[in-house]
Amino acid sequence: MPGRNGKGTRRSSRVTLRVPLQVYELDKQSLIEESYSVKVSLCGGLIPLKSPVKEGQRLVVRNQATGETKEAQVVYLRAMHLGKRPVAIEFLEPSPAFWGLAFPPPGAPSQYRAPAESFYRG
Repeated sequence: MPGRNGKGTRRSSRVTLRVPLQVYELDKQSLIEESYSVKVSLCGGLIPLKSPVKEGQRLVVRNQATGETKEAQVVYLRAMHLGKRPVAIEFLEPSPAFWGLAFPPPGAPSQYRAPAESFYRG
């Protein structure tokens, strides 16, 4: 997760990738909602949610394309926009196969960056 200045705290590269997800409550295993990823990394991702969640809350995230399921924790909440809140999640353990990508090693330069406002284009 980035620090407030956006520097020095990322452990892996982020990639813009839309993956269909199901998000569940950890304790009840009940579906919170279906959503999708906006940005992904080895350590987690950014997903828009309509449902209320809290920073520190643990969730179960299921990749609908692969069926893989991982526990994650909410680490950051952005302001609500168009009925959804961008929610940053972090896997409880690194999960290189969850998104179906091979990530570059930490510290490798990013050649492609999507502007932050791309999230709001749906």
